[in-house]
Amino acid sequence: MSTPLDRVPFGMPVRVVAAESPVDLTRRLAELGLRPGAVVRCLHRTAGGGRVLDVGGARIALGRTVLRAVTTEPAAP
Repeated sequence: MSTPLDRVPFGMPVRVVAAESPVDLTRRLAELGLRPGAVVRCLHRTAGGGRVLDVGGARIALGRTVLRAVTTEPAAP
């Protein structure tokens, strides 16, 4: 069952399945580490409705619209 990244509970590790966005945005997300197979955790919400994510030990902030374009699945323990 895939879930958009904006609906993932905080602290739960998930694996990125796909990013359904324009090519340039998909490329930028991949540069930040958000590519299929990457394990991500939502740390907290930002003031504008986005979220701060832990991606491979790095913290990145994404807006709500971008979060909706990234689909995830639960990460295997």
